[in-house]
Amino acid sequence: MSRIKLLQPKEVILFNQAPLLNLDEKSYFFSLPSPFDEEFKELRDGYAKIGFILQLGYFKYSGRFYGANQFHKSDIEFVIKQLGWKDWENKVAIFQDNYSYQASYKHRLKILALSGWSSFEEKQTEFNHRIRLLIDQQLLPRKVLWKSQEYLFNNRIESPSYDTYRRTISQALIDSSEEISATLFKHLSDQDRGVLDLFILRDKSYQKTEIASFRTVIQSLRPSDIKENVVIFKTLKDRLVRLDSLVKKLNLTDVVIDYHAHWASIADTQKLVAHSDKYLFLLCFLIHQVRIRNDYFMDTILQCVNSAKKYSERLEVKDYFENRKQRTKAMKLLVDSRKDYKQQVEAIKTIVKSPHDAQQKVDFIEDLFEIDTDLQPEDEALVALIEAELTKSKEKTFHDIWEKRSIWLSNRVAEIIQHLPFNAETTDPILFQAITHFQSNKGKLTKPPKDISWLSNAEQDALTTYDTDTQKEKFKVKLYKMFFFQALENGIKSGEVFPVYSYRYRSLEEYLIDKEYFQLNRKQLLQDADLSTWSDPKVVIESLALELDTLFHEVNQKINKGENPYFSINKKGKPYIETPKVEKPDTQLISNYFTPVRFVAVSTLLSEVEKVSPFLNIFGYQGKIQEKFRPSDETFFATLIAQGCNVGIDKMERIAKGIQGHSLKHIADWYLNQEALQDVNDAIIKFKNTLSLPDIHRRESDKIHTASDGQKILVKRDSLNASYSYKYPGFTKASVINTAIDERMSVFKINVISASEREHINVVEMHLGNPVIKADTHSTDTHGSSDIVFGMMYFLNVFNAPRLMDLPDRVLYSFEPFKKYAALDYQLLPTKYLDKDEIIDSWDDILRLMVSLKLGKTTAYQVFKRLNSYAKQNPLEAAFKEFGRIIQTIFILKYYDDLALRQAIEKQLSHVELMNRFSKVVFFGQNQEFQAATKEEQERIILCRSIIQNAIVLWNYLYLSDLLSKVEQQEEIEEIIVTVRNSTALTWKHINFIGEYDFTNLLNDKELRFDMAKLKAWKYQKPLEIKLPQNIDNQ
Repeated sequence: MSRIKLLQPKEVILFNQAPLLNLDEKSYFFSLPSPFDEEFKELRDGYAKIGFILQLGYFKYSGRFYGANQFHKSDIEFVIKQLGWKDWENKVAIFQDNYSYQASYKHRLKILALSGWSSFEEKQTEFNHRIRLLIDQQLLPRKVLWKSQEYLFNNRIESPSYDTYRRTISQALIDSSEEISATLFKHLSDQDRGVLDLFILRDKSYQKTEIASFRTVIQSLRPSDIKENVVIFKTLKDRLVRLDSLVKKLNLTDVVIDYHAHWASIADTQKLVAHSDKYLFLLCFLIHQVRIRNDYFMDTILQCVNSAKKYSERLEVKDYFENRKQRTKAMKLLVDSRKDYKQQVEAIKTIVKSPHDAQQKVDFIEDLFEIDTDLQPEDEALVALIEAELTKSKEKTFHDIWEKRSIWLSNRVAEIIQHLPFNAETTDPILFQAITHFQSNKGKLTKPPKDISWLSNAEQDALTTYDTDTQKEKFKVKLYKMFFFQALENGIKSGEVFPVYSYRYRSLEEYLIDKEYFQLNRKQLLQDADLSTWSDPKVVIESLALELDTLFHEVNQKINKGENPYFSINKKGKPYIETPKVEKPDTQLISNYFTPVRFVAVSTLLSEVEKVSPFLNIFGYQGKIQEKFRPSDETFFATLIAQGCNVGIDKMERIAKGIQGHSLKHIADWYLNQEALQDVNDAIIKFKNTLSLPDIHRRESDKIHTASDGQKILVKRDSLNASYSYKYPGFTKASVINTAIDERMSVFKINVISASEREHINVVEMHLGNPVIKADTHSTDTHGSSDIVFGMMYFLNVFNAPRLMDLPDRVLYSFEPFKKYAALDYQLLPTKYLDKDEIIDSWDDILRLMVSLKLGKTTAYQVFKRLNSYAKQNPLEAAFKEFGRIIQTIFILKYYDDLALRQAIEKQLSHVELMNRFSKVVFFGQNQEFQAATKEEQERIILCRSIIQNAIVLWNYLYLSDLLSKVEQQEEIEEIIVTVRNSTALTWKHINFIGEYDFTNLLNDKELRFDMAKLKAWKYQKPLEIKLPQNIDNQ
């Protein structure tokens, strides 16, 4: 326990000291509002009065009390000056000796009582419980400290000293570990140990352990690689089945599994074998590997079936156009034949009506028949083509093409389906029967299952064909497999097929707080999630209905009065709104201020930011117990640059000087986890927000406008988090980085998704639990918006304000009758009614989903992935969409009406575009392509990049603030302020990303590395070819 370090020594000193306040903060926090002023008047001793004000001020700021020896001298002087006690100025030095512990303790009790806060002693049991909950989430110890401190402040509970936090967290770590270990030891049999020991047994030939080869999932869709993954999966699944009873007894949470599995995947095998909890690590590794590989196989099925469909559709179109020439010829032949026939008939009619006798008429007609009208073989082929197309349905055509793709698709998914365990309880029973039929026959089918009602009538009819040789109906196995694979894909997407083991393909209910638990604890859960305001759906909807109705009137009345000159109706009769262009930031003007700097190396810049706003201490060792020897700060910088600038760990180790080369990979694995990287970003942004200068870029001083956008990045390796996309055309698979920024150019959130996914699935996630940027408005483009996003952002108190390209076509909704507005000659009219009852009926489920998101039970990304995958809309999704339409209509009306809002949206999105350009500059290495395959690896790399970006923006603000602080003339200050306000701190011409070239002493007398004499004397001699006799094998 003594080895647990929550903070570095310097941080501990700062933690235990009273907070450092600026002048404005001192004026605010060292004031005496009622009823504290009355208590102050009753104090008689001068030292007690000063101490009371200081204790109250520090408490209001931090929720903590401090000893007199921790008070700042400058604060004592400020309070004395504020009180106007000039004769006390010489008593500052002796204040600490005269402000007694007894007086301090009495003041503490009085301040707590008057503030309505609880003392720490009263709530220590609750504090211990909270610590344990955070520990069970497998958070790093320092994160537990900050989270628990935040919890105490929000719940008006006094915060204790650092030692109390350290002791409590250390003990909770020990207790948590011992409980899991004790439960495991109790139920772990020798047979179970034998199964887990297989991971760490060394191969006799290669001396390698199995766990080393099981750590990475091959992301390729090549059949050989898929088969290799299937072999590994079968091994892992069989072992997990043998340990099934043990797993059920332990009831391990996802976070426990994930933490221990990650530790096992990066730890040295020798270290793992020697660990006292090695069986816990190995068991979690096994469960984790089975789940992620199961998810990989589900991704593979979806991607391969979709690829087969797209290929078949292209082939169908290609086939149609390839036959177009022949089809044209055939049609011309038919037309010509029809004309010839008509001419022949007309000739016969003429002969019949002629005055000739009957015999002559017959002779003339026979002469007509002598003319050769037989079709040539090539003409007969053309007619056959037309006949075939006329008799063949479009479905039949596609089925023929679809069947030809069977071997390609079977090679990729058939073996997966054979070995993938599906959940019999949650999977659709008819589809489950088809899956069981396929698995029991090992994919070698001779007939379909008994129940094929999951197929359409046309598909059922297409499964058989008449065999003329056997004169029997023949089962079309290849076509059935294609139908089966497609049905399985649809079942996965529509929420009808679920695997036994999974992280990402569970039912939506499994990601949410249990319904019964929610109903029993509804009030407390809503309070914990800060959602109590929306408890009653009728109150919420009535309020929104009133706002909506008012807006319809106000916006339309302004249009009718000519008070909105930018609004018009276009030629198509649809509303059109013009937005005068917003000037883009002039980065050239502001970059001139950085000319004296010449160039600053990224490494130097990071070190200077570290000095003013320490962030390296946030990177804690993931082993929970502190590492004996922490790597140097320089090595941390090198690792951040290697990943964030896409140089690569291996290359950085070879080209960098002054670092411990072998430590870069160690730091990347054991220190730079996503949680810590995000915390570092938050810390840099938080410090920047304390500066005065960045606030000049805010449109409103008390509000924050954020924005996000996606940026395509090519992926070099095989990756299931990369795909082709209609939005980003090209022949290379790509991922998309969603970056969220605020008006002060803080990159506060990033997500990486496949290029084929809609960007709106990440918008809500950007504003969940963000500790440094509390947005009031958020803007994206059309791809970042949806009905559900509008609804969810409303519950987060964020006004969703996207730039909608299809704005004139957007439907406006209303609770009121349409005729009510049409009768007033309004131009913006609703066209669809809102279903109030649908929303109210599902209100508790809507709140349950939001509580699950805000309390961290699940992520918005996961919820959207499941909702978007369902082919059939479930009631919760339908209700949330309906609710979101209310908010969306409110936004659209405001957008038409408010020029300042429209321009703010344009300005913020132009800032995101600038940030994306900056991102490419920072991410200069390896052709600006991802070398990482998994979503987790990619996001870690981009978080490193955002740390560098935020550090550069902070450095720029520091530089400009320093420049302004040295200017004496107010006119010159205002000139700089105007330039900065009209530009942005996002400038990088003065930053040296690629290092320095050293040309000193290049042609000195240093010995040449090449031995030129030997080099010139060496000649390549081709080895002699020895021809063996042809019958050598028989000798």
